[in-house]
Amino acid sequence: MKIKIPSNKKALFESITEVIDTRYFDNLATVLINKKEESITIIAGKPPLCSHSKFTLDKSSSHVKDTQFSIDGSFIKQLPNYFSKDEDIEFSVHTSFSNATSVELIHKDTKSSENALRRCECVDVYEAHLAYLKESAQRPTSTVSKATIERVIYEAKQNMPLELCEMNAEKQYCRVQRDGNVEEVHLPDNLNLPVSMVLTEEIIREVDNVCKATEGDEIEVAQQGESITFKTPEVTVTYSLAGVEEFYAKKPLKFINEKHVVVDLLALKNEVRHCSAEYKTIKKSDNALLYLSGDKAAIAFIMPPFEFVHPIAVTQTCSETKNSESLYRFSLKALLGINISDLTQAESTRLDILKYSRIQPRSAPLAKLGRIA
Repeated sequence: MKIKIPSNKKALFESITEVIDTRYFDNLATVLINKKEESITIIAGKPPLCSHSKFTLDKSSSHVKDTQFSIDGSFIKQLPNYFSKDEDIEFSVHTSFSNATSVELIHKDTKSSENALRRCECVDVYEAHLAYLKESAQRPTSTVSKATIERVIYEAKQNMPLELCEMNAEKQYCRVQRDGNVEEVHLPDNLNLPVSMVLTEEIIREVDNVCKATEGDEIEVAQQGESITFKTPEVTVTYSLAGVEEFYAKKPLKFINEKHVVVDLLALKNEVRHCSAEYKTIKKSDNALLYLSGDKAAIAFIMPPFEFVHPIAVTQTCSETKNSESLYRFSLKALLGINISDLTQAESTRLDILKYSRIQPRSAPLAKLGRIA
């Protein structure tokens, strides 16, 4: 039989096969072809962390019959790459007299202008994938508007880098774990979370892509144990939340607002961006120093073989001890990830310096840069 998946479904196809880890030889994908529905369902990943989607076949598909089999995940993951951007994904499914099944296609290599045969033998259907498909259909979910999920993803991105991020609907706050420590972050007043969920950086990126790919206005969410599932009309994806129970048990760090300064944020970010982009040692360390003394400030990168110090304009400062000198360490990625809503005010941006309330065994105060107003 000839199977053809429309080219406009390639992005969705790739999002399904994203969970296939090609480092493992036993990572199978399962294919279910339905003659009556004229559809093909693809299930990928290792249960319970799977993804699946049902595609309506192009009308030019022929000799379609009910078939199910599993196949090497690497082959399925490469399928879209064997066709140009505007080409449909097209392959044939052959069954021999001995009932052995194989998938075959012609790869039109644009670089060499030669056509290559790509054939992969199939195996008996992976029963764990069928069990996952059945369980997924029966799993109770909460329905959330796509717009709300997009807003949740946006707010979560503002706190990256992170390990785990809890969006708590009951208390309407966000808990973020970074470097093993947990801190609480207030959510905007106009964001009303209808359901709680925990995210990782991988989930944030993947669900962002799911939102862009779906044509529906709603997304179903189900979090169970150490996994979370997102369902759209086109795709269902389950992600790992390993370590979430330990995350829930951790008490958030308490911070003291030690001081604030009003600085030129663009100048600060430009120096960080320059050093991060041009010096691999600095970028890898993800570490910089902020020096404050009265109305003077400077950003410094001190790591062999470099010693860079760049003054930063300060228009206002506030601290309990006037003219006190302070040295703070911060993450380059965290600073570059900070956005402000009004760029016209960037030259006079308030930067809060928050310090852990518990005593830290370090010679210099260990602090973090607070949310920028």
